[in-house]
Amino acid sequence: MRLNIKKVMLMVMVFTITACEFSVNTPEEYFDQAALNTNDISRFGAYYFEGYQKYLKNVSGPGKVTGCEEYLKNSIDRAEKTLEKVKKLRPTPSAKPMVDASVTFYNYVLTSYKNEHLKIARMIDKHEPEQEINKALTELDTKQYDAFIEKYNALWKLAEIYAKDNKIEVKKMPF
Repeated sequence: MRLNIKKVMLMVMVFTITACEFSVNTPEEYFDQAALNTNDISRFGAYYFEGYQKYLKNVSGPGKVTGCEEYLKNSIDRAEKTLEKVKKLRPTPSAKPMVDASVTFYNYVLTSYKNEHLKIARMIDKHEPEQEINKALTELDTKQYDAFIEKYNALWKLAEIYAKDNKIEVKKMPF
């Protein structure tokens, strides 16, 4: 009898450990990581650099980032960390389209942040002529903004359906 109790206890422990390691995330966790956290990278193109200008005017004190390149690199670091969290999710079949769209969106934004946005940030830090900076911003928006909006909207279309199907309350911000 004692041997059977030990076996049962061992099986329960193994099952518990296995279940914990292979558990899926809650619907809220999928939604928060894959969709809601994209609010952090919703500024793109010229709008991103307008945010930097507002930051310079409104933030003061120790730790304030004063260079546009440094400000952008902080955004890149945050986005990369969030993307890694999204990639670590083990999506259910219903969450997979939203998670995949999120990865696509993050990769698109990060590619631009590390290339085109970085070139403009360096122009700003070097105090290049405003006309040249504006030309680069217009070119960025012309070439990439529509694809950004398309990927963002595709993700949020899936996210809204996912939220509705899983009874997750989503509050839309008026813009």
